[in-house]
Amino acid sequence: MNIRTFELPPIGTNSFLVTNPDNQQALLVDAPATALATIEPILQKEDYTLEALLLTHGHYDHIMDTHAFNRANVPVYAHAADREWIENPMQQASFMPSGLLIEPGKVDRFVASVDVLELIGFRIEVRHVPGHAPGNVLFYFPDAQWAFVGDAIFAGGVGRPDIPGGDWETLKRSIQQQIYTLPDDTVLYPGHGPTTSVGREKATNPYVPFEA
Repeated sequence: MNIRTFELPPIGTNSFLVTNPDNQQALLVDAPATALATIEPILQKEDYTLEALLLTHGHYDHIMDTHAFNRANVPVYAHAADREWIENPMQQASFMPSGLLIEPGKVDRFVASVDVLELIGFRIEVRHVPGHAPGNVLFYFPDAQWAFVGDAIFAGGVGRPDIPGGDWETLKRSIQQQIYTLPDDTVLYPGHGPTTSVGREKATNPYVPFEA
């Protein structure tokens, strides 16, 4: 299994293409602007079939291209708490860049904590990590020890809790109970910035110190 990272418009949001060469299947985590156009040449050149789009949460910069995946008949997975933002994204206009227009998207399957997905030949555990957004989830690949965490936590940082739908105490609890309980060598793939690990954040994150 391989991961390719793309930093995409409008504000440098990470999108992750996960491919399995054993069965020529792929999935994408998050859909900033131009996501489908960015990965289509790779899928075509390497003969991968895109099986799913996994949305870590419904903030505008992570969902802008969802409508394109809908039109391409790629199943979209997300948490129900962010359904309104995905289906009516202009509700977020108060904290979006001025002049930005986003087409509505559609979720095909809603996920929640303790869900286990079987996609592209791998087991994927879903954990709900609200606090930055009500529907922020992480997608954990236990066999590879990878976790795609959206904007819940970053390398040396955390997602903003001061925008609509955010809450600081909820975010801290999510990180302590859902992220810091993953194995220490789990690689964290955040929505912005570089990768990190559970162990590194437990030891050094200045916003949410680990509580044993």
